[in-house]
Amino acid sequence: MANDGDLIARRYRLVSRIGSGAMGVVWQAEDERLRRTVAVKELLVHAGMSPAQTEEAHRRAVREGRLAARLHHPNAIAVYDAVEHEGKPCLIMEYVPSLSLSATLADRGALPVHEVAAIGAQIASALAAAHKAGIVHRDVKPGNVLMAADGTAKLTDFGISRATGDGTLTATGMLAGTPAYLAPEVAQGHDASFASDLYSLGATLYAAVEGAPPFGFSDNAIALLYRIATSDAPKPERAGELTATLDWLLQRDPAARPTATDAKQVLEALAELADPPQAAAVSTPPVAAEQPTVQAPVVLDPVGPTPTEPDRSAIEPLPAGTEPPHTRRRAVVAALVTAVLVVTGVVVYALNSGSRNDAGSGVSVQNSATTSASGQSPAPSAATGTTAGTGAPANPAPSTAPPTSATSAAPPTQDLATQLTSAITDYYRIVPGDLDQGWGLMTTDYQQNHAGGRAGYQGFWRPIDHVTVSDVVATPPSSVVATIGYVYKDGHTESERTTYGLVNEGGVWKIASSVVGNRGN
Repeated sequence: MANDGDLIARRYRLVSRIGSGAMGVVWQAEDERLRRTVAVKELLVHAGMSPAQTEEAHRRAVREGRLAARLHHPNAIAVYDAVEHEGKPCLIMEYVPSLSLSATLADRGALPVHEVAAIGAQIASALAAAHKAGIVHRDVKPGNVLMAADGTAKLTDFGISRATGDGTLTATGMLAGTPAYLAPEVAQGHDASFASDLYSLGATLYAAVEGAPPFGFSDNAIALLYRIATSDAPKPERAGELTATLDWLLQRDPAARPTATDAKQVLEALAELADPPQAAAVSTPPVAAEQPTVQAPVVLDPVGPTPTEPDRSAIEPLPAGTEPPHTRRRAVVAALVTAVLVVTGVVVYALNSGSRNDAGSGVSVQNSATTSASGQSPAPSAATGTTAGTGAPANPAPSTAPPTSATSAAPPTQDLATQLTSAITDYYRIVPGDLDQGWGLMTTDYQQNHAGGRAGYQGFWRPIDHVTVSDVVATPPSSVVATIGYVYKDGHTESERTTYGLVNEGGVWKIASSVVGNRGN
């Protein structure tokens, strides 16, 4: 192991040891060539590896480090170099005077909701950039979130857990480190994906606002893995307005989680709201620091190779200009949170129900349609959702989908469920026959940011002759699930089970979000 004063790669002089953990030892160092302060992380592999496995882990660490060096983002610790010292891999990284979120929680206890949302927005932003570059973090947790004095949050250790065998299942069938922040599919032995990073982000934010990760800590790693793999995350008690977003991030089905870009937008909006009174009034004890590394045999399939192609969250990032300006954020907070509530409350149902015959079913409409027939298929490890209904091309991200429209709110004498049902069925009586009226039944945000503007909307509907609507199920206060059948002018047909989120603007129900679950021909 290196010592103070050692010269690494004939360039980096170790000054002082500033931290250590299951994955290695971190030093403050001086780059004698560029005359700047850097951090040097000497990576360690866990016990139980054979010499051949250790050598492979060293090679992988260098590869992962060089991959991470491609990422340049203000909320990600930069990796400058990957070198070896006395046969051990070392990463040369950006030095930031900071405390980890884990240490912050141990010192302060659970944090206010708006502060957690601000941290989450920054980390989601870093993940969005990483995913666009094809990088899966694999180990998002409070210990890997560094907090600077000015409130800046930075994510560190991209891909390092895979390189060293920490925090994930390895080819030896061993688990090193706490599994408390692993996604269910990773706990089951599957390879980590972009969606897995989003679950881990949700677990991290859950711990920050609640005082512990969703399934707590346990010395029995196998028992904890089993709970994560087989159980839904418990509902948070102190999260206030952050609750819906946590539910969204912590969906067991990877396809039901948001992309990093979606999460960033919603968390940014929530961060600007005043902290909920109930959250501010709760006094919580300090959060226990992350438990020491444990090793336990895990009888599960080994994790697969590193993905080389971006998943759904990187396939089609939002086009430039889609994010509302800062001055408009408060005006769209309600719509964003409504969309989150719709996705978290109904998306699992939409993904798994294709043929329920509930109230409002069997409505046939001869002038309408919704989702694009040209939606891309996501990468194998990505989710399969596509957007529905407003004339926008299908988006591989199953979270925030292009706008669908809703029709005039029903008279006050109708109950809310009937109003919601009518909003969907009436909309599909209007389009594609009257696109002018249909256009006005979408929220402005979805018209511009998801339907592709007026030209995109008209282009979507051009090949469609009419649609049918059936199996309509309204769930107050703002969601509807329906099966939409499309009949194209060339004679072919498609059907989609779609979940809609509606908002009432001036007495008119408008579609603010749509998520496609099951598709068929």
